Amino acid sequence: MPRLTNRKGRKSSYLRKLCSPEWQGVVRRVRMRDGHKCVMCGSNINLEVHHTTYYVNGRSIVGHEEKYLDKLITLCSVCHARHHNKR
Repeated sequence: MPRLTNRKGRKSSYLRKLCSPEWQGVVRRVRMRDGHKCVMCGSNINLEVHHTTYYVNGRSIVGHEEKYLDKLITLCSVCHARHHNKR
């Protein structure tokens, strides 16, 4: 994926965020809330957390996701890809 690559040997800021303890805590809470299943198909494999929106009242929630857990859902990789391909 292009968004995950950067100069050779360097992680992109997006990839660093995905590895951060803060994001991992958010991921655990969202998955637990959703019963460790995809909210679209019910699968319990290859789960990912998806932002339903990046903005609330015109302000970005990126970096503040712990305050906006209701704007995140658990999707399996297949449903996540389908969702992004609809756009």
